[in-house]
Amino acid sequence: MPAHSVIRSVNWHLISTCNYSCRFCFARNLGEQPVSFSEGLTILSHLADAGMEKINFAGGEPLLHPRLFDYCRAARDLGMTVSITTNGSLLSQKLIGEHAACIDWIALSVDSASESTEKRLGRGYGQHVQHCIGLSDAVREAGIRLKINTTVTRLTWEEDMADFIQRTSPDRWKVLQMLHIQGENDGAMADLAVTDKQFQTFCARHADVILRGGVQPVFESSAMIEGSYFMITPGGCVKTDTGRVIRKYPLADVLHSGVMEYVDPVLYLGRGGVYAW
Repeated sequence: MPAHSVIRSVNWHLISTCNYSCRFCFARNLGEQPVSFSEGLTILSHLADAGMEKINFAGGEPLLHPRLFDYCRAARDLGMTVSITTNGSLLSQKLIGEHAACIDWIALSVDSASESTEKRLGRGYGQHVQHCIGLSDAVREAGIRLKINTTVTRLTWEEDMADFIQRTSPDRWKVLQMLHIQGENDGAMADLAVTDKQFQTFCARHADVILRGGVQPVFESSAMIEGSYFMITPGGCVKTDTGRVIRKYPLADVLHSGVMEYVDPVLYLGRGGVYAW
């Protein structure tokens, strides 16, 4: 039997398809079709049995998956905390309200407070920031907790996002250094990659930002990200990024051996993988 795992959360990339073209994305070339819904329910059951307390549905863009909210309800029924990470383009106040009962967290990906910069990054077509500001109000009104995910690139490391964060008022702000994954975002490295020093400069500029409930932002360098996430592919495999190369393993093998054989527990805990969710 595998040792008791400290890994309590999982990211399921439900679908590779996305309606945006973020140049730094490292989850675009997984080369898989989504599992059937019945297979997906089995996967959820196995994850719950393995002790996963929180699941984050990601992509691609998860709202392009036709059964996303059915998965959310199923995960909730299994006792999991349910999160969605989305670019927000397909979300509306109406949709949020309709499904608020099965969602605990919505994470909006916003990498700059500048519409033109977001467009240059491939994050939308020029209205992304304003749309996400509106969504942030709708998420809070629906009683869902809000998270903002920001990937720092060469276009943004000198930016001050404090006013944007104050306006959206998230419960959690995760700031990530752009991570190079071979075969995923090679073409963006030359003009978007940031040095460790540049990333640290961005972090230092925002170190005094205080979020709702007195919470501080979470800053994750590329070294902290690599190997510290439990990730499921659209086809139901486990993917790892150790060595910044994607490798895939059957979920059954991973759960049999123990998740900590594939996800570094020290890095997972060190980046705040377990928090008050």
